[in-house]
Amino acid sequence: MSVLDELREILEDHELDVEVRDGELQGVHGTLPIAIVIAIDEDNNRATIELRALEDLEDVMNELVESGEDLRSIVDEVLSEIRDIAIELSRILESRGYKVSVNIREGESDVRDLMEDIIEEYEEVVGVEEE
Repeated sequence: MSVLDELREILEDHELDVEVRDGELQGVHGTLPIAIVIAIDEDNNRATIELRALEDLEDVMNELVESGEDLRSIVDEVLSEIRDIAIELSRILESRGYKVSVNIREGESDVRDLMEDIIEEYEEVVGVEEE
């Protein structure tokens, strides 16, 4: 089994929507449009794993907040799942001889900042303070 097939299988086992886009393997979470993205440079035996917020994340987060969902819990759960998947993928790639760079902190920070902005804006509009 090729390394891409193995990675695709892992992403699918975690119920992510998998696609290859611009030479990268993407696994998109079903709850929030956040992707784990794997780029492999086979010539140099290097791989990069990162978290990427997709275009409609803000809209989805707004809908969740407006419907009364606990956005913080949802975001925490999704980011935790993606972090665990990134670790699993990293181990697989390293066992195949790849030097792996895992860059998910910046993406996590961007998602959390967006979440806080949305919650703050919603609270200002409805005049509610969340605990």
